[in-house]
Amino acid sequence: MTIHVTGARGFLGSHVVASLERRGVAVRALGRKDGDLRDPAEAERLLADADTIIHLAADVGGVGYLRECAGRAFHDNFRLGLNVIRAACLGRSRRVVLAGTPCAYSGTAQLPLREGALVEGVPSGDTGSYGYAKLASSLAADAICGMAGRDTVTVIPSNLYGPGDTFHVDRGHVVAALVRKALLAAERGMTTFDVWGDGSATRDFVYVEDVAEGIATIALDPRPFAGAAFNLGSGRETSIREIAEAVARAVDHRLKPRFLADKPVGYSRRVMAVERAAEAVGYSAGTTLDEGLARTVAWLRSTGSVAAWITEEQHRGTIPLPSPTALRQGSAGTHAA
Repeated sequence: MTIHVTGARGFLGSHVVASLERRGVAVRALGRKDGDLRDPAEAERLLADADTIIHLAADVGGVGYLRECAGRAFHDNFRLGLNVIRAACLGRSRRVVLAGTPCAYSGTAQLPLREGALVEGVPSGDTGSYGYAKLASSLAADAICGMAGRDTVTVIPSNLYGPGDTFHVDRGHVVAALVRKALLAAERGMTTFDVWGDGSATRDFVYVEDVAEGIATIALDPRPFAGAAFNLGSGRETSIREIAEAVARAVDHRLKPRFLADKPVGYSRRVMAVERAAEAVGYSAGTTLDEGLARTVAWLRSTGSVAAWITEEQHRGTIPLPSPTALRQGSAGTHAA
């Protein structure tokens, strides 16, 4: 059995590949360098011999990115989904696992978000176009692949964080953006870092390895899922204030978040029900927030990412060059935390 994973060199994809390989599964890890899945002929070529396809490739970023690039977010992501669906039907694949998004839920959906609500209401707000694309891809997969005798299932990760995340200044999600700001502040000898919003908005934060294990389990399950969707989150509602304070603890206990109430935050509340996945495949998100953040910060320090960010922001002219003394003091403080 060979599983092809699109977006395999991305944040979630790399962890899914690692989970599958730990189980002894043959994996073909596909990234942008292997071919452009927006081209239907390329998608067909890359996925022709897949027994199972896990489709994680996406054009996505934080709220700011999705707001500014709404048309692109819909067009490219729906195009990716349709091309993967077509390739699955033309090839030998028996199952397609698609990554959905909490953005596909309506802004009026009751909390906690349950999978049945995906067909109630419509995605909206700054992330609505991305949510539409992912929801439309899942609905198309269920209809088209079903007629071709292919099984489909959608997995919906909540707000992911962890080692390997995208910490790019324009594309980082909530936790990645906060971790980057906190580490840079600590290295510069500052005592505060900026947080968008007043801290009252909530999200369902989940450690990436927990979700990767869930996706691998679903992909390998021999039972048909027939278009089912599974939320893969923590099932816990955490405020932005709580996550910002947890980030500060992980980086340097002297740091404090500074909230910018005039900045956008997307939906005011979000948390997902995970009982369906727990009952169907034994899914569980066991990594605590403090554990996951500590691992993330340790990974970033081990890779030298902070020094690279400082150089990057100097080139962009957004921060002054810190003195060697400040860097030494900041490093001593962050590593002692």
